[in-house]
Amino acid sequence: MGAARGADDDDELRVQRSEEELRADTREREAGRMNVRKRVRTEREQVRVPTRREEVDVERVPVNEEGTGAEIGEDEVSVPVVEEEVVVDKRPVVKEEVRVRKDVVQDEEVVEEDVRKEEVDVEDATTTRGRGHDADLDDEAGRHDR
Repeated sequence: MGAARGADDDDELRVQRSEEELRADTREREAGRMNVRKRVRTEREQVRVPTRREEVDVERVPVNEEGTGAEIGEDEVSVPVVEEEVVVDKRPVVKEEVRVRKDVVQDEEVVEEDVRKEEVDVEDATTTRGRGHDADLDDEAGRHDR
């Protein structure tokens, strides 16, 4: 117990009463982690593509014309035959965007902790009458009740 005498008055004794006060604050800590990961999955797709092609039809037709100036000999004629072929091309196209946002949410927590408080008891064992006899101290201020 901290007791002190006043500098000017040797007859005065002062006793200080102390209490613990509960104070709470916050600090940031990592509460977890959220990961966003992309992975590649392959799946088979089918696409119907219309195509065209040329077909050759050979027809023999008898000719009854005379004097056409036909010559006998070897000859060759080439006729190109075409068709369409399917060409496959792949290119990346952005289809979706995933956005991750963090919002601050205000909460309130109630904390409870034991605090210590000093109590001052005054025991008067003197036989003198007056102010000091049977005096009760007010717990909060330490003043005499009147």
